[in-house]
Amino acid sequence: MDETWVNDGHTTPKVWVDETVTSTRRAFLDGLSTGLTNPSGKGKRFIICHIGNEKGFVAEGLWCFESKKTGDYHEEMNGESFEQWFSKVLPHLEDNAVIVMDNAPYHSRRLEKIPTTSSKKVEIQNWPRSKNISFEDSMLRVQLLKIVKERKLEYQKYIVDEMAAGQNKIVFCLPPYHCELNPIELIWADVKNFVAQHNTTFKFVDLKVPNILKN
Repeated sequence: MDETWVNDGHTTPKVWVDETVTSTRRAFLDGLSTGLTNPSGKGKRFIICHIGNEKGFVAEGLWCFESKKTGDYHEEMNGESFEQWFSKVLPHLEDNAVIVMDNAPYHSRRLEKIPTTSSKKVEIQNWPRSKNISFEDSMLRVQLLKIVKERKLEYQKYIVDEMAAGQNKIVFCLPPYHCELNPIELIWADVKNFVAQHNTTFKFVDLKVPNILKN
């Protein structure tokens, strides 16, 4: 599974151009058209999340919504929304399915917050206390953090991992910056290329799949 995006100005970077038509007046006199001018900005965009396997996309797996921001699309994805989508998809996957995903922050929310060096001392003390791990109240922060470091792997669990395990599925997270290891990236390339070739109006309403197919 993976996410991608496409904007209403998405088009092919290179097109055939008739260099003999140098102006709208020349085109008018010759009974021609200068064609549609490519948009200068990125415009509105859809954010798309999907999941599939060697048989194709899972029919119930599409999650698509209009972006409200202009920055990195990851800004509009959050753990709660992703987990809600994930919970709806899991029942439609086969038992023992291995779900490949990247390590985006919203894929990697932990079941519980484990203290770090920036945590208050009382928070660090409360963590081993809640786990019945022995320590002395007189211990320094550095000593408490050492206990946390030694024991945290026992409790470092992720929400999506537990959700998947509860339905006999396995989550496999790719190493950072290795999206090329996810086969769906090849599908996204085909999808975006298709949109680029069929996007003739550069209007957001026409970017939706049914309208793109009509064009």
